[in-house]
Amino acid sequence: MIIHTMTDFYNTPTNNFDREPTRGAFSLHDLLHTITLNWYWFVISIFISLAGALFYLAQTPKTYRRTTTILVKDFNKGGSSELTTFSDLAGLQNSRNIENELVMLRSRRLMSRVVQQLDLNITYQKPRTLLDRDLYGNSPIKIDFPKSSDNQHLSLTITPQKENCVLSNFTSDQLSEEIFSTQIKANYGDTLQTPVGAIVAHKLRELQPNELGKPIVVTHSSLSDAIDTYRNRIKCAVPQRQGSVAEISIEDIVPRRAEDILNTLIAIYNDDAIEDKRRISKATSDFIAARLEVIGRELGDVDRNIQHIKQTNNLTNFVTDAERNSAESSRFKAEGLSVESRIRMATFIRDYLSDQKNADNPIPATIDETNNVIATQIAEYNRAIIKHKKLLENSSAYNPIVQEIETTLGEIRHAIIASLNARIATLELQRNLLQNEERQTNRRIAALPARERALLTIARLQKIKEELFLYLLNKQEESQLGYAIAESNARTIDSAYGNNTPIAPRPAVILGIAIIAGIAIPFALLLLIEILNTSVRNRKDIEEYISAPFLGEIPRCAHSTLIHETGRDPLSEAFRILRSNMAFLNVSPEKPIRTILFTSSKPHAGKTFITKNLAIALSATGKRVIIVDLDLRRHTFSSQQGYGKSPRGVTAYITRNNTNIDTLIHTTSLHQNIDAIYAGIQPPNPAEILLSDRLDQLINELRNRYDYVFMDCTPAISVADAQICDRLADLCIYVIREGDLDREQLPDIERLHREKRFHNLCIVLNGTNTQRHGYGYGYNLKEEECDILSYRQRIINWLYWLVRNRKVHA
Repeated sequence: MIIHTMTDFYNTPTNNFDREPTRGAFSLHDLLHTITLNWYWFVISIFISLAGALFYLAQTPKTYRRTTTILVKDFNKGGSSELTTFSDLAGLQNSRNIENELVMLRSRRLMSRVVQQLDLNITYQKPRTLLDRDLYGNSPIKIDFPKSSDNQHLSLTITPQKENCVLSNFTSDQLSEEIFSTQIKANYGDTLQTPVGAIVAHKLRELQPNELGKPIVVTHSSLSDAIDTYRNRIKCAVPQRQGSVAEISIEDIVPRRAEDILNTLIAIYNDDAIEDKRRISKATSDFIAARLEVIGRELGDVDRNIQHIKQTNNLTNFVTDAERNSAESSRFKAEGLSVESRIRMATFIRDYLSDQKNADNPIPATIDETNNVIATQIAEYNRAIIKHKKLLENSSAYNPIVQEIETTLGEIRHAIIASLNARIATLELQRNLLQNEERQTNRRIAALPARERALLTIARLQKIKEELFLYLLNKQEESQLGYAIAESNARTIDSAYGNNTPIAPRPAVILGIAIIAGIAIPFALLLLIEILNTSVRNRKDIEEYISAPFLGEIPRCAHSTLIHETGRDPLSEAFRILRSNMAFLNVSPEKPIRTILFTSSKPHAGKTFITKNLAIALSATGKRVIIVDLDLRRHTFSSQQGYGKSPRGVTAYITRNNTNIDTLIHTTSLHQNIDAIYAGIQPPNPAEILLSDRLDQLINELRNRYDYVFMDCTPAISVADAQICDRLADLCIYVIREGDLDREQLPDIERLHREKRFHNLCIVLNGTNTQRHGYGYGYNLKEEECDILSYRQRIINWLYWLVRNRKVHA
């Protein structure tokens, strides 16, 4: 215990006395103190946490991670494809989104094929004490379950022997407990009817001696559950945001199984992509073939239609036909004009010959030279005319030769006229024919645009169908080529790989967490206890809210209730310090402290305990002390001394005027210098009795006889007895028990002090923890009597010093 001086009593801070106590408030020093005092709980907690962590590590299977790296062939982000030239063909588009491909990799459909191919829904385990060993890829036995059990949870135990095996412990949702204990002996490779269905046990290799007779637990999970389990373990990531490289990883307790799952998944993914492309290519080829057949028939119909139109209209080519018809029309027109000209010439000559005026004149030479007969006749006629004119010049008209010539001229004239008539008729017929041909040619020329338009429409349809037919032929070849060279969507950069160091559980992390938990749990509990603790915990709580002098602290002692005059224990030292502190309260030599009132806020605070022990401490110095039990309600002190029902006491003295004081005083076993006056019988009105002047006379008389008069009174807050008796006291010692009084009642004590309800009120804290507060009784003490110099106290003092210095520097 630290010895306090008057400076400590009267220089306490007063700025917090009007403040309400804060529930759960405590300082860092208090927390460190509490932790140090309860160090063994931390040791126990850390030990339990580490034991639990070690058990967890022993029974938790190690998990390994395996990763594979692939390049997704995406034209937008890299990659290559042999079908780049066919990118316009429906069904052979190769541009892919990497996120979509990663979703495809984690699909249930692909994982279902992986699970079925690797039999991942069937596990083989060798039982061990803490952790069963998974025999994936190393099991000497394989069990074939019926196909109907794909959606069932089954299990059995197989005990392999050299030539056969024993099946037992059949379990499923439908089996009863009796069937569970059934044992069946079977040969390898035989189909065996069991409670879980028809199964076949295969021996994959020769059994080692240490494998014979060792049971293997075979578990068959439903296919759906196995798919979900392994699908959820698949993790996909794209290291480069704009890249086409993807990393697929999985975690499993068997590294080989993780590698098989990843490699098989990528292989199935690529096979699925190739199958999908080939399926699309085949569907495309079938569609193209069907369309080619239809378009071929339609193209044949168009060709025949064009042929019919050209044959019907005698067309070969619209341009040449138009030129030919135009030329024919011009020719027919020119020939018609020529014929008309000849008709007119022949008509002129005929009319010329028919006119008698021209009988003696020759025929003009402008005649149709195309008719040699008429030309010969005209030439002969003209010679005859010339000859006739020459004869008439030398002879008369009656000359026989002249008459003969005239007869010949008439005949020739008639012959020419007949020839001209025939010629004119012929030319007119020829003219009519040419005009008819010209009209037909002109009609053909006029009809050409309509025929050309109809033929062009058909020709255009023919061209479209020809182009479509040729395009489909080309694409049919491309589709067949695409089917033959179909490639996968991804290329494996790195097959499944990984470190042989398990990723979980991580012993360092688990043990670290265990240590942290071992520290955090008691720390949290102690912190919670401190927060929920609303009682007075130490002197600091009292000094924070009460301005009355603090007289001292009394440690809690479980072995004794009274101190010894020569005692060296902490309790005796505490009361000696309390006795010394009382000496500092005698501030006035003219009015020394003689009468002391002991009270508290509630019962069981220890005021009677302090009254007796402080009396012993004072008596040890030769002072005479008398203890007056003024607790007329409970008689605590009197009962402890065996005079709880004594008729002689304070009550009898006050109520009976003839009572002698000497008859009230009793010697005690506490000390030879300590006497006592007991309470006596319990009155019906204790407060009214304590107001009597007889009590004043009693106390004054005792002051004259004794050095100290101790008045053990009732609690001050619950009843008014203590405040009534305060008029007789020079000093009021207010006893507060640590951990008993709620801090919310401290302002009530401060109010009593400020209102001066008690004379010279001072506080004594009772029942303190010596280890918690670090009492300093250590001089010439036996080691077994005091442990305040232990290493725990040194740690507490060092932490306190550290916190205090940090506050000073702050």
